[in-house]
Amino acid sequence: MKILHIQTGMTPAGNAAFRLHTAMRKVGIDSSVVTLQPTIKRNKVYNLQKKTSLLACIALNSLYQKWVLKKKKVGTYFYSPLPLVTSNDELHKYVADADVIYLHWIAGGFLSSSDIERIAKTKKPVVFFMHDMWTMTGGCHHAFDCKEYYSGCNNCRMFESRCHIAHKQSEIKRKLFQKYDNLIFVSPSKWMAECARNSYILKGKYIHVIPNVVDEHIFKPIDKNIAKSILNLPQDKFIITFGCQAGTGNRFKGFDYLRDAINKTDLQNVQLVVYGSDYNQKTVDELKYPVTFLGPINDEYALSLICNATDLFVSPSLAESFGLTFLENILCNTPVIGFDCTAIPEIVQTDITGYLAKYKDADNLAKGIITIYNQHFKPQWRKNYNSQYIVGLHLNFVNNKISTI
Repeated sequence: MKILHIQTGMTPAGNAAFRLHTAMRKVGIDSSVVTLQPTIKRNKVYNLQKKTSLLACIALNSLYQKWVLKKKKVGTYFYSPLPLVTSNDELHKYVADADVIYLHWIAGGFLSSSDIERIAKTKKPVVFFMHDMWTMTGGCHHAFDCKEYYSGCNNCRMFESRCHIAHKQSEIKRKLFQKYDNLIFVSPSKWMAECARNSYILKGKYIHVIPNVVDEHIFKPIDKNIAKSILNLPQDKFIITFGCQAGTGNRFKGFDYLRDAINKTDLQNVQLVVYGSDYNQKTVDELKYPVTFLGPINDEYALSLICNATDLFVSPSLAESFGLTFLENILCNTPVIGFDCTAIPEIVQTDITGYLAKYKDADNLAKGIITIYNQHFKPQWRKNYNSQYIVGLHLNFVNNKISTI
């Protein structure tokens, strides 16, 4: 069986699509990846050649995206419309050679509705692996407390009044996704699967739930003092880590809540570590404890080392479709703290994997930090996770779909 994964871009660390591809190859599946952006070029990951026609489409879609975003309210979350035009003949050659196609994060000007329909018309199983809510909304990647996607995004909060962009995008997606039975939808969490089932776009479609893959042979416990020593972190400090590829500047990842919470505590020998962000004097000045910035992390082994050097991982994110960073730390026997929202409670569980704090409550977040600090807590969850079992879930449902299409 040949499986093709399609994604706009691919970072070498913390990327769910690349991890699934790698895990499939480890069990003997002929898996490959095609990306629009030139990123990883190894382990059967291919980048589309930047021919003149493709570059022209990228430029045109960039202008269209800027025009759309000018109509968006300041401070709202990430929004991606379907591209106006594409030039993906090279991509469709890869599609023709595959038995099963996985569509991952395809926003950012990669696949148009016409591209998706062309792939669907092959009658091969086409799996939408939903890494956020974009597939089921009029273009936003997380709806937070908005329920407009239940009814077609008629009154999208992200845009000024009388702007119908999100509704038109919803109609395009609904018409396309409801037309083809070989389009299969997978969510990494029960929470997001339920969102999809309630959505205007995917209502009536069967939504499978299969967790994301993390390689437990990379993310495994090692001696914390050794990990701290390698990273030049003090061994006598209690290390509290915040990390995401977006860094502290993304307010939806909740660093402001961590700052407020940690400043409410009075703990001894504590040091903060931040990865995903370079040194920031403003952050240093706002925190009562010393902080080390590790910058962007582009290697799985380095990421595992950080997880092992950490005594407590805190991520007060306001929305997660799964929560990969939580799982990475848990597999390294590091306790985690997150807010009680979206898919986070499926991984962060008080007294089992760490502490589940009240949503947007810095006082309760501080309580969780103090509780874990005093308990010397270790998660009791690693034995429940098996990446090969998750790959098996993918194979089982794909084989079932092949036999029925």
